[in-house]
Amino acid sequence: MGDPLTVLVLFGLLLALAVPYVGRIRHPASKPLAAYAIFVVVFSVASVLLFLVLWQIAEALGMAPMFKDAPGALLFLALVFVPAFLAASWQARKPPQRMPRQD
Repeated sequence: MGDPLTVLVLFGLLLALAVPYVGRIRHPASKPLAAYAIFVVVFSVASVLLFLVLWQIAEALGMAPMFKDAPGALLFLALVFVPAFLAASWQARKPPQRMPRQD
């Protein structure tokens, strides 16, 4: 699939670029740090799960060698990062939940 360091650098770059993005899309009632933390957690978990599942499927189907060249690797990373980004964006846009009052 490529150098793991390259994947980690790409992942870190995406998270750094997410700071202004999350600040712009977050729900007005959400605190900026909380919205960013939600984005990072959802993006990270979704990315790892998608990476592992898609890699296992690719290996089972014998398609793993296809991902060793640049176009295949970019396709694989897009299949991992785009859905993770969409899920994290959706969660960051949601209003914060209020705890029910206990009187």
